Amino acid sequence: MINNRFSTIQPIITIAQITTQEGVKTKLIPLVLVVLLFGVIIASFAGTLSVVEANEIQSAVIGSFLRFTGVLIICLFVLNAQVRELNDKGLDMVLALPVPRSSYFFGKLLGFAVIAMLISLLFSLTLLFYARGDQVALWGVSLFFELLIVTTLSLLCLFTFNQLPAAFTTVFGIYLLSRALTSLILVGKGPIMPKFVIVNELMNMAMAGLAFVLPALDRFTNSAWLVYNTGSGDDLRFVLVQGLIYVTLLSAAALLDFYRKNL
Repeated sequence: MINNRFSTIQPIITIAQITTQEGVKTKLIPLVLVVLLFGVIIASFAGTLSVVEANEIQSAVIGSFLRFTGVLIICLFVLNAQVRELNDKGLDMVLALPVPRSSYFFGKLLGFAVIAMLISLLFSLTLLFYARGDQVALWGVSLFFELLIVTTLSLLCLFTFNQLPAAFTTVFGIYLLSRALTSLILVGKGPIMPKFVIVNELMNMAMAGLAFVLPALDRFTNSAWLVYNTGSGDDLRFVLVQGLIYVTLLSAAALLDFYRKNL
């Protein structure tokens, strides 16, 4: 039984190591450092323009900038790495070995998760110069789970479309919608919107349905935590629960799509 478990886990670890090494070879870390430098410059510039609460404005600006660029970096890295592996027939060679597809998938996901953790750690260390330590820790954990959700969604979309442009557009469309959906729902139910209009009611119902399906990413990696120190244990629990649920569901969908393909 121990040998069977080892033979199942070992391919996952090996694939994860190769995936992590690929991030180092493709100069991902220097790119993250350049992003950090730009974030510090932009935050410093925003602070010089403010008359009051310069530190708070800097925290909000650099927090929002790092969150968006972190999602962009991990999404492009995952999609580009998988497309390159498909084009180089690397996936075919791996699956020609006695390796289950699930081991390949979880190995890639684990490797990408290590990279997402490294990005979150570097970004969080930078934010320690702008915000309180406990709030930065909450922000960093939340960013990791946000990047993990985007990573799993990227794998699902690439297995579905097999093309980088379509997969990237879908991932970022879903991400932006998940971020803005709560605001859209509030606008749709606002006092300026016409009441009892069939089109408006249908739109509200559609957005409510999407809110039930999509993750509430507007409650992840909140810049208000850094500015006003409002992050709490409830926010951490929400991030952990939603993150684990959606990573599990997206992984199941990606595996289902992966197994049905003839590669």
